[in-house]
Amino acid sequence: MEPTETDTTNSAIEPIKRVKLYEEVAARIRGLIASGELGPGQALPSERKLAEQLKVGRAVIREAIRQLEVSGLVESRHGGGNYVREVTVEHLVAPIASVLNGMTPLREELMDARLFFEPQIARAAAARATPEDLRRLQDVMRRQEERVANGHSGAEEDTEFHELLASATHNTVVERVMEVIDGLLEDSQARLFRSVERSEISLEGNRRILEAVLRHDQEAAQAAMVEHLGEIARNL
Repeated sequence: MEPTETDTTNSAIEPIKRVKLYEEVAARIRGLIASGELGPGQALPSERKLAEQLKVGRAVIREAIRQLEVSGLVESRHGGGNYVREVTVEHLVAPIASVLNGMTPLREELMDARLFFEPQIARAAAARATPEDLRRLQDVMRRQEERVANGHSGAEEDTEFHELLASATHNTVVERVMEVIDGLLEDSQARLFRSVERSEISLEGNRRILEAVLRHDQEAAQAAMVEHLGEIARNL
């Protein structure tokens, strides 16, 4: 039996999406930046030269450069000329921060995100923490213990403890992502520490994590963080 047109049509095949010309030009320039052919601080060829090389109009080049400026890869300087920017961790994290900022009412999802990230952070900190990292963690733990013992919440010290753990991974992207998540959960954290009992529970969780990190016990640090975040989620 001859196959019909319906028989030979693959429903998984999607139509080809049209790519705007300026987007293709922007992608070409991004590729040059990614490959290192255009390095930080280096000037892009003039609009006229780019238009000639890529066989497009100068309006297309201007729109492509505008897109690259918005994404933080290129900057226009006074006196003329477009230059490749130094790519920092801010350029990598800013899009994530923008998305998460739209999720502020979704407390459970943010706590879930912490559960994805922080056990691995604790594990990495146990493996990578330097003597100076450990000293700073011990210092903030002593301050949190004093605050809680005197009837205070210790919320600021708790936040600092988790920031120092992220810092001990020696990964600036991890640090920034956790700063964003912690900032969005700030109100929830404040409610958590209104109770002396909850402050003591949080302190004990941090203590278990620190003990494992001091021993450079990665498995124990990860497990202690999972338990700690579970307690926080239940209390919230």
